[in-house]
Amino acid sequence: MKLSKGLKETLLNEIEIVREKMNQEKDPRKKTFYYSALYAIVERLYNLEYNPHLIFMHMIFNISYSTMNARINAIASGDVIVPLPNDFFDNLDKLLERIFLNIKNDEDTYLALEKISNLVYLLSGNGYYLSQKGVKVFSL
Repeated sequence: MKLSKGLKETLLNEIEIVREKMNQEKDPRKKTFYYSALYAIVERLYNLEYNPHLIFMHMIFNISYSTMNARINAIASGDVIVPLPNDFFDNLDKLLERIFLNIKNDEDTYLALEKISNLVYLLSGNGYYLSQKGVKVFSL
């Protein structure tokens, strides 16, 4: 993904901060809170420098945040039918690292963003059902 030097540095810096803050936290709600910064910064960036891929990235980050937030709040309220996978945040961090490296190297982020959507899909009823049937919904 091609961005001007300034916007690229801003986005890379934000991804680093988000990953650092998420990795420092144990509480899934706080991890999710820090993750929400990603869709916000991407939206600000495409308002400064339009790029269709930034719109796509914003949509993935926004929808994945909303899905994560809803599931984690449901779990906190006692709804444990669809659990949070044990390695969920580790996998999310690895994908954010991939996105960071893709952006740094002016490479496409599509595959990593697709994998985020698949990872978060595990938090939906149907995603969980498919995984219980043995369907490989997510893989790094």
